[in-house]
Formats: sequence, C-alpha cells, structure tokens
Amino acid sequence: MLVSTETRWILSSDQVNIIEKWFSNYNEYFEESNLFQRQDYYLKTNSTELGIKLREPKKDEKGEVIAKLEAKKLLEDYGAKKFSNGNNGNVNSWVKFSFDTDPQKNPLDLIIGNSSNMLSSEWIKIEKDRLLVKYDAENERIVSGKEMIGSGSGIELTKYKLNNNVYYSLGIESFSDKKGNTNEVFYQTMNFLFTDIKISGLEYTNSKSYPEILLQKP
Repeated sequence: MLVSTETRWILSSDQVNIIEKWFSNYNEYFEESNLFQRQDYYLKTNSTELGIKLREPKKDEKGEVIAKLEAKKLLEDYGAKKFSNGNNGNVNSWVKFSFDTDPQKNPLDLIIGNSSNMLSSEWIKIEKDRLLVKYDAENERIVSGKEMIGSGSGIELTKYKLNNNVYYSLGIESFSDKKGNTNEVFYQTMNFLFTDIKISGLEYTNSKSYPEILLQKP
C-alpha cells in the first residue's frame, strides 16, 4: 500500500519543449519520437475516484506473461492550488494497492479473452514512453528515477498514445516513509521544481488524473 499526493498536467507543444529540455539536464531523453516502450491497460470504471490498471504485461525469461494489477482510490481532493511562476493545478491524495497476477494465467486474457463474458470492451489500452527522475526531499536534489529514497517525488514526463492520438503529460507523485508527511513533501517538491524549471502557464483546467482523462476521451 502506498499513499501519495499528486498532480498532473496535459501539456501543450511549447510546454513539452521546455520540460523535455529540463529533463535533458539530468540526462533523460526520449529515444525515438514514435517509440512507446510500455503498454498499460486501464479498466473503465466511470469514476474519477477509482483507477484500476493492468501494468505493462510482458513476457519473462520463461515466456510467461506477467503483470501487476494496480488499484488507486482517491483519499482526498484538495482542488486547485497555486504554485510559483503563475502555475496552478488540481491536487489529490491517493492510496495505491499493487498485486502480482498469476503467472499460470495470462493476464491479457482479462482483456482480449475469446468468450463473451470477458471484459475486453471495458479495458482501454494506453501506450507510453516516459522520462523519470526523483526529487530527494531529504537531500533537496534530483536523483535518478531508479534510485530508492524514503521521502520524495517521482517527476515524470509521459508521452502516451490514446485512440491513436499522442499526448504529453507532466506528473508529480509524492510519497514519504514518515506518516502524515506526504503533503509536506509534495509542496517542497513543487517549490524546488518551479525554481529549477522556468515554465509558467500550467493551468488547473489541463490538470487531470488518469481516471479523469479516460472519462473525457472517447
């Protein structure tokens, strides 16, 4: 179980250029413009308060398809918040549960099963590529996205394909190994981020969680 405080923006092309350049300062680059290395499947829940995802089904060294099933439930919606540089976004608190799927049963059968009672029409495929770094709240610095830290935030620029359209989003997901400290870490991250990256004009109208994005896209 993981409790997080988050915000996410869908970006314009000008915003993407600025943020992508910022990631390059930390040696993070998209390899190819048309490359989507990861495929996630989201269950359409018709709710902005619940997200269910089959994460990155792929074959292991034995040829078995493995994946994680993740469920996120909204704990609290803090609404639109103002940040520096004239940026503002919707901030939420979530709790996430993660489960391993049965390696003896292909998890894709849930989605592309060959019988009429399967949920194939209810799952939405999103292809992704992403750049990821972390903000280390204890040491007040950016570290690799692969580094394990106790309190901090994942900062993610995601390129994703939905219904054959390509979008970009900037997401901040804060966490802490100290109970009740997640919001403090989140705002510490945002203060650092908008001092380090020179961007303005991120608006709450383009600030949406994945459950909201799935409801608004046909």
